[in-house]
Amino acid sequence: MTAPPKGRPILLETERFALRSLKPSDASERWQNWAKDPEVMGPLNARTREMSREYLANYASSFDNNNRYLIGIFEKAKGLHIGFFIVEVDHAHRVATFNVVVGDKTWWGKAVVNEARAALLDEFFDKRGIEKACGVPLTRNFPAVLNYKAQGWRHEGTLHGQRLSSADGSRLDQYQFGLLRDEWHRIRTRGRNDEA
Repeated sequence: MTAPPKGRPILLETERFALRSLKPSDASERWQNWAKDPEVMGPLNARTREMSREYLANYASSFDNNNRYLIGIFEKAKGLHIGFFIVEVDHAHRVATFNVVVGDKTWWGKAVVNEARAALLDEFFDKRGIEKACGVPLTRNFPAVLNYKAQGWRHEGTLHGQRLSSADGSRLDQYQFGLLRDEWHRIRTRGRNDEA
């Protein structure tokens, strides 16, 4: 069985950020530190742990920019890596599921996610054949939930007891948010008209 072909890497810019597919050479101490920080990992329902640079490099190389994307968020002023998106694509149904981590806490509360995700939505809807985007944050991940609502995603349902807590084994609820391509185009057009 052969691996799927590698796709075209992401390379985008927003007003404040550069977004690009991560490479093994991006494995860094900054990234390692996020995996050890309970404030970063807790909302994701992930255990804190030590990750070697080799592990992170291998992890980055496992993404093919076709079915699975690992996209770094870099602030443009200093070029610092501040977080990343994981985007998983179901080509048969033209659906992409988005997950995001902002590991650099100095950027929390500064509208990083929606600025960066807007550029990715434009890219996936307009250039990569996607017709629907999904997001599935835990209901307790209040910043993620607020970001989806603020960006105009539709709350499609609540998945009760969908995940097991990595901390204590209790069952956790998860939201499903969705956004169709034409809905996103209407949101973008309305935003541009508001700016005019």
